[in-house]
Amino acid sequence: RVDQLKYDVQHLQTALRNFQHRRYVREQQERQREELLARTFTTNDSDTTIPIDETLQYNESLQNAHRGMDDLIGSGTNILQGLRDQRVTLKGTHKKILDVANMLG
Repeated sequence: RVDQLKYDVQHLQTALRNFQHRRYVREQQERQREELLARTFTTNDSDTTIPIDETLQYNESLQNAHRGMDDLIGSGTNILQGLRDQRVTLKGTHKKILDVANMLG
């Protein structure tokens, strides 16, 4: 009989602790909900600014380097095309000189 009473007391104490814990959690949730509903939201302070100046400068530097390489490649292409055109002109001139030399003997 005493063992049964001890078991019942332990069981009731555990049930009471569980009930108190659930009640505490529910009250805490209700308090947090009320705090959120009562809070007035404002705009962000200047403390929340993101320092992106360095990233922007880095990105601009990369874009400038990219543009510079494109310009360099374009210049190289133009120079090669000019050399090809000069080659064609010189070949034509060379052929005409040979024709004149053949005519003169």
